[in-house]
Amino acid sequence: MSITDKVRKDIWAKSGNRCAICKKEFFTSIVNDDFNIGEECHIVSSKSNGPRHIVNYGDYDAYDNIILLCRNHHKEVDDPANLSKYTIAKLVEIKKEHEKWVRQSLNPERRATFSLISNGTDLVSIIGGSVAIDKFNDEIQSENEAELIGGFWQEITDFMDIFLDLEPIEITRTEFSYSKLIKELNESGFLVYGRKIKIPFLKKYGDATLYSAANIYIKRK
Repeated sequence: MSITDKVRKDIWAKSGNRCAICKKEFFTSIVNDDFNIGEECHIVSSKSNGPRHIVNYGDYDAYDNIILLCRNHHKEVDDPANLSKYTIAKLVEIKKEHEKWVRQSLNPERRATFSLISNGTDLVSIIGGSVAIDKFNDEIQSENEAELIGGFWQEITDFMDIFLDLEPIEITRTEFSYSKLIKELNESGFLVYGRKIKIPFLKKYGDATLYSAANIYIKRK
């Protein structure tokens, strides 16, 4: 068997023409000649001696078993020395998170509604009073980035939980603290975007009231 046209179209469309690991665009141009650096990588190899092979796996060319990677990362994930790092579960997770990233950050209509957040006052104006938050960020590439971004998410989540009980002086102090966090993110190579939207938070219980919700996106420069 081979990858069908339908599966191939779905894979390329949902991957946004980018590598699932480094986010590099597949089609590039050198001296006015376009060429494609993207490759369709099998998560579970159909070959008995191939990477992550499973006997009688089923359809090796199914959509769920294909991940789009640049040439360098295709070589890296299939290198025998890296199989303990790039397990089946890990590649499935990378594929899922990448497609989520494509939906959230490359959709022109969605991206256009986000505003750059440059200080704590802007951030609090979005998350303050929100009943929910949609948090997403570009791929984390180091423990330091994980600590920095994870700490930021924790800070704003805790703030939202207690916002209604805070006095004005406490909110102002928080704004100042967030300005320092945003500056630290900027200095580490990240920009913070956000928006406030309205959602029917309790619709499943028959409440159609629209509540404020926050979308925050940390994007690598």
